[in-house]
Amino acid sequence: MAKVPLIEGIEFSGVASGIKAEGLDLGLVVFREETNVLAVYTRNQVKAAHILYDRRIDKGPVRAIVVNSGCANACTGKEGVGDLTAIASGLAPLIDANLKEILFASTGVIGKRLPADAMISALPGAARLRKESGLRSFARAIMTTDTYPKIAHRTFQGKKTYTIAGVAKGSGMINPLFATMLAFVFTDFPVSPENVRLDFDQAVRDSFERITVDGECSTNDTVMLFTRRGQEDVDALKSFREGLRQVLKELSMMVVRDGEGATRVAHIMVEGARKKDWAEKIARRIALSPLTKTAFFGADPNWGRIIAAAGDAGVPLNPSKVDITLQGEMIARGGTEIPFSEKKMKKLMGRKEISVIVNLNDGKASFDIYTTDLTYDYVKINASYRS
Repeated sequence: MAKVPLIEGIEFSGVASGIKAEGLDLGLVVFREETNVLAVYTRNQVKAAHILYDRRIDKGPVRAIVVNSGCANACTGKEGVGDLTAIASGLAPLIDANLKEILFASTGVIGKRLPADAMISALPGAARLRKESGLRSFARAIMTTDTYPKIAHRTFQGKKTYTIAGVAKGSGMINPLFATMLAFVFTDFPVSPENVRLDFDQAVRDSFERITVDGECSTNDTVMLFTRRGQEDVDALKSFREGLRQVLKELSMMVVRDGEGATRVAHIMVEGARKKDWAEKIARRIALSPLTKTAFFGADPNWGRIIAAAGDAGVPLNPSKVDITLQGEMIARGGTEIPFSEKKMKKLMGRKEISVIVNLNDGKASFDIYTTDLTYDYVKINASYRS
């Protein structure tokens, strides 16, 4: 088991509060000092209560975040937001904070209110158990259909050795217009939100917005970055930006590789487009196609599924220019098949990682995205998610 990173002044815990029938379901992070926060939320027009609540206060310093699994607290009206106020009121005196310094995030079944009383009753235990080495317990407490806790970290040098540690949950409802999951990144690096907002937004676009499992956009998507307040270490800012990018990318790849029921991950690369926007639309259309995804599951080198999806992306495409390469083997040139060994390609497609290159031969723009295969187990998991 990998060593859990420690960040001085940030304490974590995970407890069972009864939201789920069994297991940890309530995660707590407490910052001993006021901390900066940057947040990005779902693009879904239906937003969970925690997003409505957090947006009122996420511009100021924070002291804690409470994250639960098992209940999305989405589509719960004013009562859902009010429940968070009640929970914050229960936590604030335990950590010597005020209500406006406490954030929330939720994941789970939509349409159910949080069991606020049970959560409030569990908070003293969560506050008592918090420790700097508790990151793994926190990561387990926020899992739903995840098969393992997702943690990534980096260290870098400045005036001292700084640490960036990230935690994510996500396995299903992963949509490329913002992967449906929760992700939290913590650091002891002192930097103001204004100096890293653009870098944070770009790092999210280059990581969580480049993965898909099923094309379903959640009501609860949230990515947060917590940074230390104080005098900035300007000379180390470049190293921080690179470390942040690496942590978010690693977390996003953990999410797609842990896609519900997935047995393979496919890297879809569209090259030679006239416009990047066109390359992106084609890549996303291929990545979301049930036919291409089932072909990946069956290790079937059915390039016809790929070019058909590309042609249905709603952008200009000349099929007579399109080349398709699977697992390093070109099997279609100029929109027609090149003779290849079905047996060899079947073996190559049977690997855990699949490479798909679609060259439009029409320009210099490109775009890439990661997706999974579509399996029997995905259907089984989602056929009984609520029950």
